[in-house]
Amino acid sequence: MNNSQENFDFKNCTTCYLIQENKVLLGFKKRGFGIAKWNGFGGKVDSNETILQGAIREMQEECNITPTKLKFVGLIKYTLPKLKMIILSHQFIISEYEGSIQESEEMRPQWFEFQNIPFQDMWCENHIWFGDLLKQNYFYGEYTMDGPEDLYSSMNKIVEREQLYQLQKQLSNRLLE
Repeated sequence: MNNSQENFDFKNCTTCYLIQENKVLLGFKKRGFGIAKWNGFGGKVDSNETILQGAIREMQEECNITPTKLKFVGLIKYTLPKLKMIILSHQFIISEYEGSIQESEEMRPQWFEFQNIPFQDMWCENHIWFGDLLKQNYFYGEYTMDGPEDLYSSMNKIVEREQLYQLQKQLSNRLLE
């Protein structure tokens, strides 16, 4: 963190994407941070949770399923200067789960074919890294933005699995599992 970011709040978050047969489950955000945008399912990790526990809890709360097979594929560092916040978002792909997908107070789930991802109704940087996620490449990104449409700088790169896990340990104050 540079000196201008010393007083920024830091949050560990998760975002999960259920992928099956060239389709991805996205949720339309009905309230809160990112309202009126399509996104993966997730949110803040509670202080008593590991990152993985937070990912599972968020999926249960937002679409009524319990992931049983998750793969940690990406790490995105968002710097939000106007909010004085840094969000470290842990990106997961879910391939197996228990329960039935249902709408919640916060999210309305919908399946999208890979070729029909609604990027025009997602956060503006999603198109940069989403292809890596769908290909299940390990990736790391850094984005400076002040909201869904205000991207100031971006960096995204494919990394080796070991690099991703090292970055997670280096940048996060929370255990992955």
